[in-house]
Amino acid sequence: MTGNDPGLNPPSPVLDREAGIDRLMGNRGLYLRVLARFRSDYRDAAKAIRSALDSHDTPLAQRLAHTLKGAAGMIEAPALHGAALALDDALRDGKLDTGTPLLRLEAALADLLRTLDGMDLMAQARPSQAVAPARGQALPNLRAMLDSGDGAAVELVAAARSELSELLGEREYAALNAAVADVDDERALKLLDRPGQGHS
Repeated sequence: MTGNDPGLNPPSPVLDREAGIDRLMGNRGLYLRVLARFRSDYRDAAKAIRSALDSHDTPLAQRLAHTLKGAAGMIEAPALHGAALALDDALRDGKLDTGTPLLRLEAALADLLRTLDGMDLMAQARPSQAVAPARGQALPNLRAMLDSGDGAAVELVAAARSELSELLGEREYAALNAAVADVDDERALKLLDRPGQGHS
């Protein structure tokens, strides 16, 4: 038997929903909206990575793989996270043979999208049912989302408006909201790191 025998290497689960809900402090509605946003934002992620590699743009391919790795980790998709990590590492180390890691990533993303497409995410998590994270968790959750390039950050900023406005001040909150809406994660993180952020 070889190391590739499935009995020796049980496959990672496609999606660990309970762990994902726990990551967002038990906020099931927010988690479902994060899944819906992932399904929309990352549907063509593997194609974009392959296109970058075909164009010999390794830095772009590595950046895309790194972002996908973070997003997969945020929603607790272990198989895709592992595949994206392997490709990210291969590209960072300058390995030319990325065929197998890329095929693994493509298969993992396809499996995850099939799972998400089979879930009625929007009906289960209408925006009107948005619930802010537990008190004190908005900033760490938001930082994690921005660090991973997770598009669902916009949902969190809206759901946690009260806490974020109190921490940052109304003017800074408005600037943060605009940065997140523009998908400018770097600008949003700078706003969170600005000295005296709690004073408007």
